[in-house]
This record gives sequence, structure tokens and C-alpha cells, in this order.
Amino acid sequence: MYAIIIKMYSACVKTPVGFLEILFDNSLALTKISLTNFEKTCIPEIALNFVEQLNAYFEGKLSEFNYPVNIQNVSEFDRAVLDLTCKIPYAHTTTYNWIAKKLNTSPRAVGQALKRNPLPIVIPCHRVIRSDGTIGGYSLGVEAKQWLIEHEKSLILIKS
Repeated sequence: MYAIIIKMYSACVKTPVGFLEILFDNSLALTKISLTNFEKTCIPEIALNFVEQLNAYFEGKLSEFNYPVNIQNVSEFDRAVLDLTCKIPYAHTTTYNWIAKKLNTSPRAVGQALKRNPLPIVIPCHRVIRSDGTIGGYSLGVEAKQWLIEHEKSLILIKS
């Protein structure tokens, strides 16, 4: 019998939406981003490149992440939803219903898939809102979702 050893790396970063825990696989690809109660920044050297991109995003200097990701553990349906979500332009929003129509499914199924998004912010599910214009849910919290939407839109207005 053989043991499989999977080495994971993590970083904790203070951001405007709270402390985020960022997980990397052994190839240093991103695997998960989530809120954490750990309120101390700890950034191992292997995470510096991504953290620099994350800081640039929050400073309004980056509109699209260019970092390897690993989302192998998602279903085919979730991957289709996440792929469409990645095509939503910076500072724009679309609706759960729009994605649902593109995939011939229900808005609720789209919402559930986005709830399972392992890489919020990088895969910009904060750009998906309800058809009535209200925010909807978000794995990092609705306050964070509202902040991210307003952050992106305000930077577009400043640059215009």
C-alpha cells in the first residue's frame, strides 16, 4: 500500500473585504480562497506573486488575474458556470438568469454552482446579481460582494 502525500501551502492576507485564507497546491496553483477568522497576515514566499496581484486588484491597478488555478474538484456543470463567469468584463455585472439561459438551466442552479466557487474574486462571481438588480448571495458575504462591485465600478469611472 502506498501513501499519497499532497502538500498544500496557505497564506493569510488582510484585504478590504476581510482576512482571506489562500490555498495553493504543490504546483503553487490556487485551489481555494475563503474568509478566515485568523487575523494575522502570514505570507510565505511561495505566495508573494499572487498576493502582489491581489493587492494590485484592491488598489485598482489590476482588472484580471494572471495566476495558475487548480479547480479540478468541481463538477462539469460548475465548471461551465465558472467559465461563463470568467467572461464577465471587469466592472460589469450580469444576472443568474442570463447564465442560466446560456446553459439551459435554472438561475437557482447557477447560484448553487457559484456558491461552490473555490476562488471568489479570481473567478469573479461577485459580478453575478439577481434579475431585479439586488445583490444575491456571496461566499465571502454580501457586504464584500457589494464592496467589490462598487470598487470596480468606481475605478472605471475614475479612469474614464
